[in-house]
Amino acid sequence: MKKFIEGIIFQSRWILVPFYVGLVVAQIFYCVKFVENVGELCYTFHTLTENELMLAVLSLIDITMIANLIKMIIAGSYQTFVEKIAADHTEQIRSGLLKVKMGSSLIGVSSIHLLQAFINSSAMSAREIFIKCTIHTIFLLSTFGLAIIDYIHTLSKVKEEQIENKLEKPA
Repeated sequence: MKKFIEGIIFQSRWILVPFYVGLVVAQIFYCVKFVENVGELCYTFHTLTENELMLAVLSLIDITMIANLIKMIIAGSYQTFVEKIAADHTEQIRSGLLKVKMGSSLIGVSSIHLLQAFINSSAMSAREIFIKCTIHTIFLLSTFGLAIIDYIHTLSKVKEEQIENKLEKPA
């Protein structure tokens, strides 16, 4: 009975696959939106001011960073929680490091949104800009905290391995 229950629990990891497929579909939508934005930029390029062009390019960078974040989440989570991908040549990502990388990506996206807000500050209230800065600061602090936790976890694993190696080697 115990083996049967463990088998069910172990095989339940495959329930996560539809979530990853859904993220692939979301990534396709981002690709379509990116192509639409590039087409619109090509069409309106001659009428744009320098600031408008910069905002349009920042929007393209934002979409690209989110698409990269989605890919990282799909590949990293699949390999961490479902099954290793033999054909995937990307680095093997630990769960803690995946969270730090996701946080770093969110900081990048947030930075672009802040830059867009500062460039277009005349269209925003001081309260809106303050809220964006606060959210960005929270992302920074959260990612810093996750990085510290991952560092401590990695350090403790290294120390455990060193202790095990010392116990295995006769003096």
